[in-house]
This record gives sequence, C-alpha cells and structure tokens, in this order.
Amino acid sequence: MPRQRIETATMIQRLGRPSRVVGMRLAVASLLLAEVSRQWCRGVSVQQDGERGSFRTAFSGNSAAGSTMRLRSRGARTPSSMQGAGSSSQEPLVLDEATVQLHKSYHDRTVDYTVQNFDWVNSKSYSTDATIRAEEQEAVWRASKARLARWPRVDERNIHEIPLGVKPQRFCTAPDGDSLGDPGENVFIINLHRRPAKLKHVLAQLHNEGISAKIIDAVDGDAFTSQEEVEKLGAKTLPGYCGHKNTLPHLTTGQLGCFMSHFAVWHYMVEHNIQSALILEDDFDLQENFKQRLGEYLEEARGQDWNLMYVGRSPTEADIAKVTDHLSQPGYTLWTVGYIFRLDAAKALVDAQVEKRLAPLDHYFSVAMGQGFSGHWNEKALEWSQHIPQVLRGLAITPPLVMPYVGSMFLSDTAMLRKGTDRKS
Repeated sequence: MPRQRIETATMIQRLGRPSRVVGMRLAVASLLLAEVSRQWCRGVSVQQDGERGSFRTAFSGNSAAGSTMRLRSRGARTPSSMQGAGSSSQEPLVLDEATVQLHKSYHDRTVDYTVQNFDWVNSKSYSTDATIRAEEQEAVWRASKARLARWPRVDERNIHEIPLGVKPQRFCTAPDGDSLGDPGENVFIINLHRRPAKLKHVLAQLHNEGISAKIIDAVDGDAFTSQEEVEKLGAKTLPGYCGHKNTLPHLTTGQLGCFMSHFAVWHYMVEHNIQSALILEDDFDLQENFKQRLGEYLEEARGQDWNLMYVGRSPTEADIAKVTDHLSQPGYTLWTVGYIFRLDAAKALVDAQVEKRLAPLDHYFSVAMGQGFSGHWNEKALEWSQHIPQVLRGLAITPPLVMPYVGSMFLSDTAMLRKGTDRKS
C-alpha cells in the first residue's frame, strides 16, 4: 500500500467514527486517496466583450501576445489605508502574469473536461457520489436532514478533526502572527455528506502540505423539501431577489446551502471567539508552497486594515489598488473557494442577521466590500446594497494561492440550476 494511503488510513483510525455517515465518508476518502492525480489549476485570461460585461478568452495557444489582463477600474471607494503604488480609480490596472496564467489554464482545462464529459455534464441532477453504496443513501439523507435542524449551530457532531500538521499550527513565522491574522489551528473545510470524493481530494491536499483542519458538515440545500422548511430556520433571500444579468434568476438550493454553510462557520467563530479562520470549500487545489507563502503574505499585510483576505478568487473587474507585491484591494470578485475571515467580519455579519436577506455568497461579499455599484457586472449591486451591510474590508492574494480543481464545478451544488432546486423569495 502506498505510504500516503497508509498514513491517511492511520489518521482516520485515530479519528474514530464520530457517526456512521462521517465514518463512511472518511473511509471512502481513504480508499480513493491512492488514486489522486493532482491537477494544478492555472487560470483564465479574459478581456471585456462589450458594455454588458461579458468576457471571452483573450489567448491563442501559447502565444505571449495579450498575456496580461487589462480591465477598467469602476470608481469604487479606496480606503486610504489600502492605497498603494499605482492605485488609481481612473487608470486601467493590469493583472499580474501569474494570476492571468492560473485562470487561463483553469479555463482551458475546464473547457476540455466539459467536452470530454459532455453527456454527464448535460444531464446533471441531484446526486450522491457513486462511491456511496445504495444501502448507505438513506443514512446520508437522514444525516443531511438532521444537519438542517441544528443550523446555525456547529456542534461536535458536525465538526471533524483532521490532525495532519505540527502542533501548534502556525503559518506565520513572526512572533505576532496572531495579530496579523494567522488562522493557526482554525482551518475550516466545508463538505457535504454526499461528497466523499471531494473529501478524498481535500485529504490529499492537506496531507501534501502538512496542514491540520476541521471538516465542517455542510448544509445541504437540496435536503430542503419545501420553502416552509427554509423559512422555519429564519433564512430568506434579499427582498424581491431575482438575480442579475450574470446569474440565474432565482437562488438555487445549492446557493442557499452554500451561504448557510459559511454562515454556520461565522457563527461558530463568534461563539468561540476565534480571532481569525481560514475557510475553504471542498473543491480547492492548494498552489505550490501554500503554507509557507500564506504565512509570508500575512506578514506582508502588516499594517493594513482588513477583515477579509481572498486566498482564491475570480476577478470580474480590475483591482482597485496594488497594496503590496502580493496583495491587492479587489474590485467585484467571484468565488469563495478560500478566504481568511477575521472575527470582526464574522461578528458584523452574524449581528446584522444577514441570513434573513441572503444572495449568492460571492456576490454578497463583493457588495459587502462596497464594490460593483457601477453595475458593470451586477446591475443590481446598488439596489442590493440597501440590504447588505458594507462591513467587509477586503484584500486579495495575487496570484491566488487556491484554485478550484479542474472538473469540480460539475460536482458543484451551486454552479447550475437543476430541476426543482430553485428557491424564490
């Protein structure tokens, strides 16, 4: 048996079996781990295509021509504490070559994956992983329903330690790392009961970097069987929510579950006075030397006033400012695959009861940073801002240290509308 699989299997034995479902998920992940073939996601380069704000690939083969990404700034507010060299809301900014190449490669590989798996992609519907046996499906469903009943709390049944790193875990080498936002032991990974194949990828990524983490049982939006169930928990969409020009017209149950899952982590942070946390979705690929570079970039952010740091993202607008060599103040940004949240951000959103006026989480974050009010990507941003508190002070690591793994979007429960999974306000 490969060394990696032996070590991970031993780790899972040490974890015990906190429940039948969790034990089954970890066991399946262990069995699949030996088959992991790591794919580095390296991105898409895009340029504007008309006033509507749609984007198209701006590369041809491996040509160096056009190998930067130039987007116009949108006149967003720029706090003086984040102003840096080249920060102008009027001049176009150029994304660095590494960020462009990450997104170009991810885009190209995703297109190839789609073509190669067209029939499966085209027939997407609610499903559990094929690795879950038929007799275990009912247990998964019951566990998902039980998780809904406990929301927004995260108790011992919903949090599972993965001890792979050295204790105490630190990313920064500076003695004042805690004040710099070092998450330390507080690495949270959101994973659905019915996605053990994603969990095996998570375990491989953590093992390769020697990072300990906590697996958080996600809220499965597809486990809701009625609108009344959602309302009983106190979750509602923004008043009159109908999407915008670059989203689906209604919030899907996957998007609902995504927001509620992240909210549960913020709630846990507030309950336990966690000063900083690295929050990851279960479709991440860690880029080279992730742990070391994350610590270095947190130290690089010394003196900056932030409470949200994107570790992975997909920009739809130019960055507002270059803050340091590896940090920028982002414009309107998509993806919540990986980010660091500080306690004041979590507390601000929990205290504001944002679960009562939710929207797709990545768009929500952008509006909460005060971005997008020009309507370039989201013509409803200004309207949404009446219901979304502008309490986030964002930075973004550039180039990203986290990207989704290729093909993961087709196992995503937020990426597309499936029959019977839309939720109107």
